[in-house]
Amino acid sequence: MSGKPPADGKTAERRPLRLLMVEDDPNDEALVLRHLRQNGYDVTHLRVDTGPAMRTALGQPWDLVLSDFSMPTFSATAALAVLKEVEIDIPFIIVSGTISEENAVDSMRAGAQDFLPKDKLARLVPAIERELREAAIRGERRKMQERLFVSDRMVSMGTLAAGVAHEINNPLAALVANLDLVALSLAALSKPNVVGPAAATARPAVPEALESRLREIEEPLSDAREAADRVRQIVRDVRVFSRVEGSERRAVDVRRILDSSVRIAWNEIRNRARVTKSYGEVPAVLGNESRLGQVFLNLIVNAAQAIAEGNPAGNEIEITTARAGDGRVVVDVRDTGSGIPAALRGKIFDAFFTTKPEGVGTGLGLSICHRLITEMGGAISVDSEEGKGSRFRVTLQAAGLEAPIHTPPLVPMGAARRGRILVVDDEAILGAVVRRMLGTQHEVSTLTSAREAAERIGGGERYDVIFTDLVMPDMTGMDLHADLARRAPDQAERMVFMSGGAFSARSRDFLSQVPNPRISKPFDAGTLAALVHNLIR
Repeated sequence: MSGKPPADGKTAERRPLRLLMVEDDPNDEALVLRHLRQNGYDVTHLRVDTGPAMRTALGQPWDLVLSDFSMPTFSATAALAVLKEVEIDIPFIIVSGTISEENAVDSMRAGAQDFLPKDKLARLVPAIERELREAAIRGERRKMQERLFVSDRMVSMGTLAAGVAHEINNPLAALVANLDLVALSLAALSKPNVVGPAAATARPAVPEALESRLREIEEPLSDAREAADRVRQIVRDVRVFSRVEGSERRAVDVRRILDSSVRIAWNEIRNRARVTKSYGEVPAVLGNESRLGQVFLNLIVNAAQAIAEGNPAGNEIEITTARAGDGRVVVDVRDTGSGIPAALRGKIFDAFFTTKPEGVGTGLGLSICHRLITEMGGAISVDSEEGKGSRFRVTLQAAGLEAPIHTPPLVPMGAARRGRILVVDDEAILGAVVRRMLGTQHEVSTLTSAREAAERIGGGERYDVIFTDLVMPDMTGMDLHADLARRAPDQAERMVFMSGGAFSARSRDFLSQVPNPRISKPFDAGTLAALVHNLIR
């Protein structure tokens, strides 16, 4: 192929090639370069002829290594050893003046892709094109494996986080409930002394010094209760992002998920920008809560990372919700960060594309966001100006008239009779907490074994309300319900399921099929008392 320009005067498009040459002869170097340029390659190259020089050169990206077989201080065999040592997958072709068939076979076994004599360079371009294609295929395969690895790791981390949240919720439920009980007791002691006809039955007067100490305790107790509420909210947020769910869609409140996303991302945001929320009235969307949480968290973290640290008052992340003219719900995440160069905007949803430094991101975040939103029937787009910031827009289908998950109203009206309550939870502390909460108004029994509960109820014991943990060792709350549905269906109907939030596929299916009330840990005394009141009435 001639190196002359085409007859019409136009320059043919040249293919870029980053070439590392292992060669000691500048004349042979020039020969190979001339041949490649005559055949349409725009070559960027570097020539090395020692091991240390090659190791240094491999710190740069190369498309191909062309190596002489034998040199005074280096060889193709040694160069292959260096390439294997640094674990970089680059096509390696030997171009040599003299190479025996035995040496060629040994080189192929060592990892060379091809070999050819320098006097037969006509084979070089086809060999290069073939090896570049093969390298691209291997690269795509590695990316797919990495994507699967990241996806599997995310599932594993989600499962772990859900389990941790569940384990935190059990002691947290006891902490919140006991703080509430202590607060109620202090409030009762701090009431003014009763005067008049009821004085005879009023509590004894509290000494002034003790009353003053009680008031001092109220403030740190209130702080402790507020801190426990913050932990409870964090655990709830973790549960949103850690659910290992399928792709099922249901009615979801995007504003609640956005709030959770901001709280989870706050450590990234706090030193970079202030957050502004402009939530318009929007209906629930048809989506998957954990997957939407993953999308919004990713967009908010990206917005924060596009802003340099140190000037939070001067930068903003604005989150808005609105209803589009066609009824769909629009969520915008806007930042005042660095923006995206025009040349890169068309690539940001491609897998493994990232503008972040190595080690900061995988380049999977936005491609996964795009896939998840598309699978939910929505759309995601970006509008950005370099140096001024970006706006990511997520458009989702409104949920329409889908029925919400059944939750019985808690409306305590009138006086409820004293009831018999059974609490079944493998955490004894939870049973003790419920007994303290309800014991002054109802008869409360506690068990740590669902199997023992089944035996007692099967033997004739009856309860007005049966609180049971959903997941327990030996026999679960689901198994207890199935047993009672056969032997004492009236008692199965009186079951209330308690959960710390670690839902397996089985537990999700179970809760979707039974109408029984359920209550999330941690719960407060008022919610628990109102639920019992309604059920007994």
